[in-house]
Amino acid sequence: MSRPTTTTRGLSVAAGLTLSVAVTVVVMTQTLTGFMLDLQVFQDAGKAMLAGRDLYSEDFPTRSGFRFIYPPFAAIAFIPLAPLAATAAQVAWTAATIAAVWAILAMVATRLRLHGAMALALALTGVALLLEPIRANLGFGQINVFLVLMVTADVLGFTPRRVRGVLVGLAAGVKLTPAAFALMFLARKDWASLVRALGAAVTTIVLGHLVRPADSAYFWTTEFFLTDRGGPPEFVPNQALSGLLARAGLTGAPLDLAVYGFFLLTAAAAAWGACLLIRDDRPVDALMLVSLGVFIASPVAVTHHWSGMFIALPLLLASRRLPVRLALAALVVAHLIGTHLAYSLTPLDPAAHLLQWLVGNAQGLTGIAAFGILLADAARQPTPTRPDPEDPDA
Repeated sequence: MSRPTTTTRGLSVAAGLTLSVAVTVVVMTQTLTGFMLDLQVFQDAGKAMLAGRDLYSEDFPTRSGFRFIYPPFAAIAFIPLAPLAATAAQVAWTAATIAAVWAILAMVATRLRLHGAMALALALTGVALLLEPIRANLGFGQINVFLVLMVTADVLGFTPRRVRGVLVGLAAGVKLTPAAFALMFLARKDWASLVRALGAAVTTIVLGHLVRPADSAYFWTTEFFLTDRGGPPEFVPNQALSGLLARAGLTGAPLDLAVYGFFLLTAAAAAWGACLLIRDDRPVDALMLVSLGVFIASPVAVTHHWSGMFIALPLLLASRRLPVRLALAALVVAHLIGTHLAYSLTPLDPAAHLLQWLVGNAQGLTGIAAFGILLADAARQPTPTRPDPEDPDA
């Protein structure tokens, strides 16, 4: 019985590797002629830092007309991009993003104790690159995959114990969202890593203030509180609950009440579920749960903010629970299709197009369903642990 299984696995990996090579070639070729809007803004921020220009006023040297909406620390981090020609920056950024996708998959597959984790990660990379959040991330030249890489390495124990937590804190210094993954340290009762994460995040704020005091003051007193910086709730790529409700016709105070109430409920549920999953030696499941909580409960989460959902691929292969596998499969299919694009077929009309709402919001709906099923699975009795070749916390 083992030989056919081994043969089938080998053929599947070979097919995946072929797909990964083909997709990578296509993506890198498109990079030579495409335009990465967000990457250009990142370069503009680096240039503003070098030239002493404002980051948030009309003096910001934008070439696209789009504003810079990240903390001053992020602009400091973007300085190395400033001298690069546009094409060189796009090629380097895209290649690094693809490498980061593979590294994340490799770490997740390793923690799931999947056979041949490195090769399997390569085989899954092509599928991950076809997921709509990653397509959007690559198309815009976004930074989200790099933040997922930092968080994954830290919370799954691939960083040395004495500095664990620092990467989560630094990632939160670039974009606040990664701060939510400190829940993983809290669930593990890893107080030292939690303190290091907080310390690293505070350090990024202090550094930004020392280098750009006026910009820092503006960001943390004004820009930071603009929850629609990524677009209004009804913006079609927003697949968080806020977008689903806004496109159903909910507006104003009722929408705000629903969104913030759901945020608090989801945060509490994610923390509880992560504790149960960590106790059951299922850190990847916990990472998936917290990630989904962030995606569905954020005030606005456009699809490239969902970049971390591709860890569902190896988790789908490893999961022993049928409901979890079905939920993750539905999540993957919805994001392969990019179902929100259904809204481009007909005008947005929540009162007249229920089917359009169901299809166009399937990415968010499958995210909510997967969160609920993972949470329910976490509450079940612990399952026998897989053979552990190494201690994640070693």
